[in-house]
Amino acid sequence: MLYTSSLFRWLQRKRYQYEVTFSLYMLTPTEKLIFNSFLVLFLSMIIIAGSLYLPEHVSTIMRRAWFYWAGDEAVATGTKSVLSSTSVARSIARDAGYGGASRTEDVLERLGSL
Repeated sequence: MLYTSSLFRWLQRKRYQYEVTFSLYMLTPTEKLIFNSFLVLFLSMIIIAGSLYLPEHVSTIMRRAWFYWAGDEAVATGTKSVLSSTSVARSIARDAGYGGASRTEDVLERLGSL
């Protein structure tokens, strides 16, 4: 019984602090309802937007921070190792209209200079 009465008094005190802080004690009950409805709507929209978009935003920031700290060498070396194979170079040469094997070496040289 003691805990429920102290909890009730604590909740009443918090409600009083809320009304005094936002000057709601001067408003009529209808105006209080409208103000509280807008407040709940606004806070719920912020919570929903934060839960939907914040994780992606944080991951983007982390990727950019990693890029600034470590650079792009890991991605570049992985791309060069894949592109430097002769089969990829031959397919690029074939798609570009170069039919000869001598052109394959030219494509490999160009890929190596990237």
